[in-house]
Amino acid sequence: MKPLAEQTLYEILEIPDDAPLGEIQRAYDRARSLYGPGSLATYTLMAPEEQALLGRRIEEARSVLLDPVARAGYDARLASGTPVPQPGRTSESRPTVTATAPPGFQLSADGPAAPEEVPPPAAAAPPVVVPAAPPVPATPPFAAIAPAPPEPPAPAPRTPDKAIFPEGTRWTGEMLRRAREGRGLTVVALAERTKITRHHIDNVEQDRFDKLPAPVYLRGIVLSLARELRLDGQKVARSYLEHMAAALHDSK
Repeated sequence: MKPLAEQTLYEILEIPDDAPLGEIQRAYDRARSLYGPGSLATYTLMAPEEQALLGRRIEEARSVLLDPVARAGYDARLASGTPVPQPGRTSESRPTVTATAPPGFQLSADGPAAPEEVPPPAAAAPPVVVPAAPPVPATPPFAAIAPAPPEPPAPAPRTPDKAIFPEGTRWTGEMLRRAREGRGLTVVALAERTKITRHHIDNVEQDRFDKLPAPVYLRGIVLSLARELRLDGQKVARSYLEHMAAALHDSK
């Protein structure tokens, strides 16, 4: 069996080197109860010096192996074969003393020999002067650079008129549809601009008079559509209502 000073902390607690913390704590408690001061095992089997050394090794095992950081360093030293200093361990061998001769002398069995001829030191080479590099201007951190504000979106170009309506045009739903398409607008876009539902716009363009509101409200709808299409709203609304009245009269 190894002497106490040469045993690892795992061997002191009689546990494997991969033992979890709970097992280490239990092994420490067991060792304290077996080998603590006043126990039967230490009183009858161990000399006082061994009792003191064992007590220190047990306490060292607890403080090192229950500390994850200290245990990791201890395991690394064990794995690399680096000697781990043990408390209370003394060297049994005296240190080796190496005799050193004075400068210019040689050692021999009979003592220092005559000094050797030492060649004069070589002249030191002049130091090499390296020009300093120009300072690099400090760059502020990225967080200090304010992001550039986003560029505003370019306004959508207006579509030029694709249809020119002469004076006296009879405004029907078909003519209003042509005016809308000439402006490059969809029904959805025209509805968003005028806040008129797309169903009313579809009914106006399809001349679905039975699905349109009363003339007093219909006039306001056609007036808003005509103004958005850059038309004369009064003329377009009056012409469309006349067209509706004529169509309803012919259907009777």
